[in-house]
Amino acid sequence: MLKNVLKEINESKIFSKSSIGKNLNISESMVNELANQLIRMGYLSEDLGSPTCQGKCSGCAISNCKTIPIKMISITEKGKRVLE
Repeated sequence: MLKNVLKEINESKIFSKSSIGKNLNISESMVNELANQLIRMGYLSEDLGSPTCQGKCSGCAISNCKTIPIKMISITEKGKRVLE
C-alpha cells in the first residue's frame, strides 16, 4: 500500500488526501498515516515553508494571525528509485 500511495503522489499534480484515498479506496486518515510513514522512511520530504510571515502584514504583533504556511510534499531520490 505504501508504494501505491507513493505512485499516486508521483502521478498527481497536487497532493490531495481525498483524491488519493478515492483512487485507492482508502480513507483520508489512512492516506495521511501512510504519507507520514513514507516521510519517516525517507521516500517523501515535507517542506513547511517559511516559519515567518512574509505577507503584507509581516512584522505585526497580532498573536492570532490566520496566515497558514503552505505544506509542500515531494518525492525524494530514494522514493524515485522505488518507483523505477
